[in-house]
Amino acid sequence: MTAASDWVQRSTDRTYWAWDSDRWETKSPGWQDVPGAKIGLKVGGSTSPSYGAIFVVTFSAETLVSSSDNNSVLWLDVLFGGESPNPVSDNHRFSSAASSAEWSSHTALRIIRFEPQFNQKDVTAQVRVSPSDNIGTAGLQNWLLKVERYNL
Repeated sequence: MTAASDWVQRSTDRTYWAWDSDRWETKSPGWQDVPGAKIGLKVGGSTSPSYGAIFVVTFSAETLVSSSDNNSVLWLDVLFGGESPNPVSDNHRFSSAASSAEWSSHTALRIIRFEPQFNQKDVTAQVRVSPSDNIGTAGLQNWLLKVERYNL
């Protein structure tokens, strides 16, 4: 992973959000889209809000992770048109199993930059999670997805 920095000296051009208070649970391992945790975004072309942009995403949720050996995790990633934002690694831990298996709040922040381009590109933001193989149950509730857009 490479450290980097960037800055913007103005407020956001647009802020998008989606949320859901309903509980969603899974007992299946592997990457899964969080139902409803998706925001349609585009860059480039004349019908998009801008030719390029920086997107800053905040995802916050109450989580529950349980397993028989308390050694299970729930990984999280947010994709923008199939691309992973930063910071990212092979270990996207969002929440870990606890002996009490109670709901707890967690937040993840990510950032991605799309350089100006003439061709329109779909960069829809989609939250996905992956429970580990030994999952008992993984769940989310009361989640909020917020995307801040800074046009280039």
